[in-house]
Amino acid sequence: MNQTEFMNVVNPFKDKVFRMAKRILVSTEEAEDATQEILVKLWNKNESIDAYNNLEALAMTMTKNYCLDQLKSKRAGKRS
Repeated sequence: MNQTEFMNVVNPFKDKVFRMAKRILVSTEEAEDATQEILVKLWNKNESIDAYNNLEALAMTMTKNYCLDQLKSKRAGKRS
């Protein structure tokens, strides 16, 4: 899948990924970073992307997990 095809596939749910990240992380900057990180991770899975029936569901799960990991690492950083 080339870059144009990839963007055509992810554009319909890119804003949804951002909104979920914003809801979890609160910070707009952190949500933008999370969205970009998820898109990069999806691009890196580019070769196997066709194997996923519901790419949007995968992206939302990845977003939730990434954001929760960010919150955990922030909390762990405050304890030190």
